[in-house]
Amino acid sequence: MHIIAGSLSFAPEDRKDVIASLLEITELSKNDSGCVDYWWAEDLDQPNTFRFFECWETQEQFDAHVAAPHEVAFGERNLSRITGATATMFSATPQG
Repeated sequence: MHIIAGSLSFAPEDRKDVIASLLEITELSKNDSGCVDYWWAEDLDQPNTFRFFECWETQEQFDAHVAAPHEVAFGERNLSRITGATATMFSATPQG
């Protein structure tokens, strides 16, 4: 499993459109092949900072997700508005 966790921060004036964008990308990404889990949540201590968690069955499926048209459009819409970011990647082996 391939896991990515982190956060993106935005200016307060971008909040409404950022939230709309996060709702759209979440719905689309959850339907991508290999998506195990995908979510965003606002940091309660840092308004306009949104934490994310993604879990993919394989690195290849994550790579395909990143190259998908909806992910590219998300980046084009939001990358220039990011005021802060963190990200950590993990590999995990399912138990069971």
